[in-house]
Amino acid sequence: MNELFYTAPDLACIIDNWDLTVNDSSDLIQKIFQQDKNFLADEYRNDYRKLFLDVRYWSDYLCDKVTFDKEFPAIQKDCGGVLDDTNFVNDDFDLDLFFKSLRIKLLYIGEKKYVRMKLRTLLSVYGYKRRSKEFIFYLKDCLKFYHIQTSLRGKICDVAEINLDDMITFRVV
Repeated sequence: MNELFYTAPDLACIIDNWDLTVNDSSDLIQKIFQQDKNFLADEYRNDYRKLFLDVRYWSDYLCDKVTFDKEFPAIQKDCGGVLDDTNFVNDDFDLDLFFKSLRIKLLYIGEKKYVRMKLRTLLSVYGYKRRSKEFIFYLKDCLKFYHIQTSLRGKICDVAEINLDDMITFRVV
């Protein structure tokens, strides 16, 4: 369940994906810290400065990953080799950000307070063409964790029981 909490790399990816300005991203980080603190990873819940600086680091890293990776050995050498590169260099940005991004968009970024999409589209985000019990279980866990409600034509629905081509509405409750 810990992978569902917002981390600095997650927030940096979301900021990068939404192409937010520096001011807008700063406002977003502050709003998340003040209003969505329960969804932050433990290390950030009581330390706004750490959250802000880490998100800024990862945002810069995403902007120029190749240069940062090239310069890291020199930085590590200057620090006496005590820096652990796993904390500063990351090649795995294929993170599961869909629901994190959805929640943040609905609460802070978008003007609309809902998002609509077909279940088939949602499955394709995860690389599936059909539903499996494991995927539905995971999907329900994410919806429950992020307090996201699904509805079909204005009525609350269960994603396990609707058709693949039905248009689902997502809202934060």
